[in-house]
Amino acid sequence: MNSWLITGCAGCGKSSVMALMLRHFGPYAYAFSADLAVAEELKNAAMVEKLVAAFGPKTRQTSGEANREWLRDAVLPETSLRKQLEAILHPPVLAALEAARIEANRSGVNLFLAEVPLHYEIGSTVSADFVIVVASSRSVQVRRMMETRGLDEQTVHKFLEAQWPIEAKVERADAVIWNDGSLASLEAQVLTLASPLLQA
Repeated sequence: MNSWLITGCAGCGKSSVMALMLRHFGPYAYAFSADLAVAEELKNAAMVEKLVAAFGPKTRQTSGEANREWLRDAVLPETSLRKQLEAILHPPVLAALEAARIEANRSGVNLFLAEVPLHYEIGSTVSADFVIVVASSRSVQVRRMMETRGLDEQTVHKFLEAQWPIEAKVERADAVIWNDGSLASLEAQVLTLASPLLQA
């Protein structure tokens, strides 16, 4: 079984690439998303208790789930707080990734496909045979995040500055998909990249 990893920066279209890969190669693949795993953790009562202990009662919504908006606005822009948050969230997410890899291997698929946005930021600790970086220009990243997440420009820049610059990720990639254009252009790149590799 091959293990491929999709990474990049916010607003570059990693999830779109994952969706296209699954649309065309789904029968051969088992997918894992770190973002979805984080979302599940933020609903977990034990995790929310850890976050409340670390960051205070504003971390918890009245529903009992973690307050993602407050964490994004109050914690992510501050380096020391962000590292504290990552130290709490990353271990269970990485454990879930490895559990998914084991399940993928048991299921007999050809490809384990993991979307890990902070792959390089966490020291490339997730093993992979092939790392794909999805990249976009900074202006496109900002526009997409403002449109899709409803963020103001200042918040977007703070969010992006908390990640490695896309140029640094591109330098380390096994392959790069450039996503400044249309969905059709993105799909063509996915097919050009993945088809020969999956047929090998």
